[in-house]
Parts: sequence; C-alpha cells; structure tokens
Amino acid sequence: HTETMEYDGKGELGDPASTEVEAETVDSTRQEITAQPSRGWNERMKIALAWQVVSVLLTGTAVFSQLLADQGVNLPTTQSFINYVVLGLIYGGIMLRRGRRPREVWWKYFAIAVADVEGNFLLVLAYQYTTITSVQLLDCFTIPVVIILSRQFLGVRYSWMHLGGAGLALAGLALLVTADAIMGTKDSGDESASNPILGDILVMIGSTLYGISNVGQEYMVKERDRIEFLAHLGVFGAIISGIQMGILEHEGIKDLFLRGDPVLFAYMLGFGLSLLGMYISVPILLERSSATFMNLSLLTADFYSLVVALVLFHAKPSFLYFIAFCIIVGGLIIYNLAGDA
Repeated sequence: HTETMEYDGKGELGDPASTEVEAETVDSTRQEITAQPSRGWNERMKIALAWQVVSVLLTGTAVFSQLLADQGVNLPTTQSFINYVVLGLIYGGIMLRRGRRPREVWWKYFAIAVADVEGNFLLVLAYQYTTITSVQLLDCFTIPVVIILSRQFLGVRYSWMHLGGAGLALAGLALLVTADAIMGTKDSGDESASNPILGDILVMIGSTLYGISNVGQEYMVKERDRIEFLAHLGVFGAIISGIQMGILEHEGIKDLFLRGDPVLFAYMLGFGLSLLGMYISVPILLERSSATFMNLSLLTADFYSLVVALVLFHAKPSFLYFIAFCIIVGGLIIYNLAGDA
C-alpha cells in the first residue's frame, strides 16, 4: 500500500516541524478518546448517587405511610392529592408564562396521570394490610413491567443476561410472597400486617401501574418536555385524586380533623414533602438515564426500609425476608454486569 503526498510549496516532505505538529495532534486526540470513558463513568456515578437521594425520599414516603397506618389513618388518595396540586401550581404557572401550546395531546398525559394516581393509591393502601418491609421489597415487580414496556414502546433491547438478572429478582419476589403466606401476622411481629396476601396483591397491581407511569414519564421528558409533563401530571393528577378523595375518603378526612392530632398532620406533611421531592427529581434524572435504571437503583430503598422496620417499628421479619433480599440484590448485580441495554 502506498500513500501519495502532494507538495504544496510551503515546506519539504518529512519536515521535522510538520511531523512534530502531527504527533501533537495525534497525542491530543488519543488523550481526548482516553478521557471520554472516564467522563462517562463519572457522569454515571453522579446519576447513580442522585438516584440514591430519590431512594431515601421513597423510603420516607414508606415510613410516613406506615406511621399513619399504625394510627388508623386510611387516606391513600388524600396523601397524594396535595402533591399533585403543588406540581400543577408550580409547573402549570411556568407553562402559562411560556405562553406556548403543548407538544403532546392531552389524553396521553391524562392516561399517565390515571396510572400514577392509582399506583399511588394502591401502594399506600397496601400499608393497611401488610408491612413496610413487604411493600418495599415487592415494589421491585415494577422492574419486569418496565422492561417489557420499554422493549415494546421505546425500542430498548435487552440481553439474556439482563433478563436473567430481572428473572432472579422476580424469584426473590416470589419467595417474599411465600414468606408472607407462611408466616402471616402472628410470626411477622407486626400487627399492622392484618392481611399480608391482600397487601402483596395490592402492591403488585400498584407496581404495574407505576411501571406504566415510569415508561410514560421517560418518553415524555426525553421526547417532549419535562415542564409540560409535570404541569399536566399535576393538573390531571389533582383532578383525578380530588374526585376520588371526595367519593372514597370524605369520612376519613372528617375524622382526621376531628381528632386534631398534630402528630398525624406532621406525618401527612412528611409524606407530602418526600413525595414532592421525588416527583421533582425523577423527571430530571430520567432525562439522563432510563426508567429501568431508575427502578433498579431504587431497590436500595428495600434495605433502608428494612433497617427502619427493625429500629422504628420493632418488626421481626422472617429469615426468608433476608434470603429474598439477597436474591433480589443478586439479580440486580447480574443485570448491572450486563452493561447498558
């Protein structure tokens, strides 16, 4: 193979100065290429740490929900209603100031809002029947839902290693349900678990709805607009939850105000602030990551909740819970070893 060089009259072929410049250019290019993976890895680590902040907020919603359930407060829709109102006011106001038309048809936002509101409703309701430990471990059911929907609607492709990791996490989930069925309330050490199996079913249905909401969020914030999405989610979520709250929970709301216990209102406020922090943070991080990575990252909330259950609620979970947790973490490790989908 021979290369033909043209002489431009400005220097001689093989000129040392020209060779030195070319060498510097090559070295510079190599340095840039070498540095790129490092910057990418650093960015991924920052995103992973940011998801852990969201995981702590998720644990906060679980803790306050359990505290309210222990006090006989059963207001799952009311707990989320204030969050949607605040989102609608903040981001709806920003949209009005922009003065431009929405980039997506309204009914798609409405469908995501329905899935989100009812997912919240069922997961919070589950605390009336099962324990904080079960709820937090069982919500990993969102992961296979997100994988299937991402493959179908977002075109994401997963390797067999990804699917194997997700399958192992599901095996841990199945073990947890079995533990709840075998041990029941008596051996769980937690009187709030009045009907563990019903609670588990509510969590899995709620997690399915959350998976639909998560994939819808990922599409909207990446392909449309984050502010527009949060504005519509807030407005539609407030309307849906407001109607549902008026129909199903008006007696419970009246009872809450008649009791007038400031501790209960503090629990409601703690839940609302934790949930609001999540709803503001998640779309920002979804712009830089994915719904699948989000749900895998939030599995650490299971560990945080287990610690809280042991310390705060004096729960005595079966040894099967710890085995289930280890299996779920093993599935997470396998999934991550497979790399990005």
